[in-house]
Amino acid sequence: MTPETTTKRVIQLPQGGELEVDITPAFIAKCKQHFGLLEQEQVDDDHVRMFIFGAMKTAVDKAEKAMEQ
Repeated sequence: MTPETTTKRVIQLPQGGELEVDITPAFIAKCKQHFGLLEQEQVDDDHVRMFIFGAMKTAVDKAEKAMEQ
C-alpha cells in the first residue's frame, strides 16, 4: 500500500486570517462528491473552505445537542 500524496494549501478567509489545510486525494474526492463536481473539475479554495465549515458546523451542532440532553 502506498501512502497518499499530501499537499498543503493556505486559504485566505473572507473575514481575515488563513486556513492551512493538508489535502489528500481522498479529501479531494470527498469534496467533489459533496459538491457534485465531475472528475475533471477542480476543487478550488472556496470548495475546501465551505466543506470544512460545513463539517465543523455539523460536529459542533451535534455536540451542543448532546450536551443539552
